[in-house]
Amino acid sequence: MRIRNLIPVKPSRLLLFAAIVLLQFFLFEAGLRIAGGSEAAPVFQQLFMSDPEVGYRLRPGAKAHFRTADFETDIVINSSGTRDREIPPKPQGEYRIVVLGDSLVMSVQVQAGETFCSRLETRLNEHRAAGEARYRVINAGVQGYGPVEELAFFEHVASRFQADVVLIAIYVGNDAMEANDSGAKILPTAGGGVTPHPPSQLEAVKRPSRWPLWVRRLTRNSMVLQIVRMRATTLMERFGQARPIDRALTMYLPPLPADMARGLDVSRECVRRIATLAAGQGAKTGIILLPARFQVADDDYDNLRAIVADGGATLVRDAGTARFKGALGNLGLPLMDALPALRDSPRRAGIFFKTTAHLTVTGHDVLAAGLESFLRGSSLLDKTQPAKN
Repeated sequence: MRIRNLIPVKPSRLLLFAAIVLLQFFLFEAGLRIAGGSEAAPVFQQLFMSDPEVGYRLRPGAKAHFRTADFETDIVINSSGTRDREIPPKPQGEYRIVVLGDSLVMSVQVQAGETFCSRLETRLNEHRAAGEARYRVINAGVQGYGPVEELAFFEHVASRFQADVVLIAIYVGNDAMEANDSGAKILPTAGGGVTPHPPSQLEAVKRPSRWPLWVRRLTRNSMVLQIVRMRATTLMERFGQARPIDRALTMYLPPLPADMARGLDVSRECVRRIATLAAGQGAKTGIILLPARFQVADDDYDNLRAIVADGGATLVRDAGTARFKGALGNLGLPLMDALPALRDSPRRAGIFFKTTAHLTVTGHDVLAAGLESFLRGSSLLDKTQPAKN
């Protein structure tokens, strides 16, 4: 049987077709961004700027009114590049606590005065003893940061804030993944710095994803590609295909994947370096472990457990928290696991927004109360000299 040759397509037509597809993509993307309601929207993206030492950071003086289906907030960035009030030189009688972290600390989903940093400051001052220093809690969280970026931000920016205490908020849901992906300079494989892993473990440096990092970041920041991804997942479910296990969830699977193990190593080294820098300025360092939403919300856990089971694996609900405790415990720093305070709260049902992993006003209140208890029960608020008001 003779097979006819396919009619060749002129390169000019292919280029025209590609140009039309790209034009439609950019028009669709622009329309969605102008409509807002996403972190990819220009109103949100203009809050950030490139930085040669940190990579990127919040733009000093930037302002935005950010609205989504779940919340509506005003975001104001001070001249120091944090979502907080202005940070003048520390006055006599002030005890400063600087909180490093990612979007869970920055908390654009609530007003600045409703974040756990602000509520913690209020609680500490309301309950301070006579003659005790007045507390100032500085929100130094930046959307999208992981341990590597937090180290750079503290070294080049937040170290100027004259902290008495530095709290490092670790999000156990994805910080190990983020640390692995951006930690090449933190854990070099040869020469200086941290002792390299044995050769058998060096394969952990390779990312398991078949997509390069820039592609994954592009997908994360594109509203169109996010919609395509959700539609593809829905079609897979409809036709009986197993839903893919999100890479961040592998932190909760037995056994621990090599890239997550390396991410824990990088995270520990970042925390150690921050603590060393802070100690050089006379500041103490503590750690806050913030859980993934499904560790608190039972419905989320049941849904994700089913997805993971479809992929032939088992989801261990609190494995991420336990693994970070094991990785960071030998640093000898005060550590608060926020999971019990959030999970055991009588207001547990209203702690998270319905469509994000972020805390509601209720969640921030609960976390602030737990943090105050942790701080007062640790050595972090011990002062070498009594402060005068």
